Amino acid sequence: MKETTKLLPIKVSHRVQKALVEGTAVLAMESTVLTHGLPYPRNFEVLSELEQLCKDCGAEPATIIILDGVAHIGMEDADISNLKEKMHNHAELHKFGRRELPTAMVKGLSGGTTVSATMLLAYHAGIKVFATGGIGGVHRGWENTLDISSDLKALSQIPVIVVSAGCKAILDIPATMEYMESLGVSILGWQTSDFPAFYSRSSGISIDRVDNATELADIYRSMIALDPQPSGILLANPVPREDEIPCTVIAAHIDNAIASAKQKGIHGKELTPYLLAYLSESTKGVSVTTNLSLLMNNVKVGAIVAKELA
Repeated sequence: MKETTKLLPIKVSHRVQKALVEGTAVLAMESTVLTHGLPYPRNFEVLSELEQLCKDCGAEPATIIILDGVAHIGMEDADISNLKEKMHNHAELHKFGRRELPTAMVKGLSGGTTVSATMLLAYHAGIKVFATGGIGGVHRGWENTLDISSDLKALSQIPVIVVSAGCKAILDIPATMEYMESLGVSILGWQTSDFPAFYSRSSGISIDRVDNATELADIYRSMIALDPQPSGILLANPVPREDEIPCTVIAAHIDNAIASAKQKGIHGKELTPYLLAYLSESTKGVSVTTNLSLLMNNVKVGAIVAKELA
């Protein structure tokens, strides 16, 4: 664990602390699916399922969330009760990126952490692997809006392995890939040479392939040893084939969602949640099923990688 953690309002759960001290596998997980992604009580059911899956795969889950200005690395029963009470009382729950963390801590705010914030907090806690659904990236129409997620900058600066099903399909995937290349972010495909497109297994963009956790761990250690300012690694893990939505099917839904958001003037932080909610409705819930499937698959692979690096 980094020494600076002692100076920050960061609380590491007893289970996560024990695993870190003993050198056993720990896998970071973000909390926006809990605070913003799913309705109550399904969100807590999914949290329990994901954490149990992580344990079954041999790693200690470290769900990261901000509660009353304190960053929790791993949630205790009391933290879950606290969050349930906030939801029951309709307390405001924010969505924190990396830049919002200092404000959240000083003002005592509560909310879920995005990819960039989760990476930063995981790094401060000494956790090397993080599993999420999909990263943010360059939004379509970026030429006019300059709407680019801070997730990409975080990936270029924080040496954490992020396991995801590529970037969210609502984004401009080729532009996101180009931007990551410019930032020097390593992108590796988990048993694939094709960058996945979140709901779909293939985007048609070629990437370097790794076939096992040993190879990936060696690449990570080489990067740390070689580079005075190492970046993160994006490990792109395709959605299971049985839950894939082909690009030809999901594309029309995404186009309609983007057109609807543009018509209503929705942009910035509100854009991604709106688009995902639109897709859920327009696909009659199929997109949510696929999203949960790829999230669980990323936890499985993340646990494998965390065990190799432990």
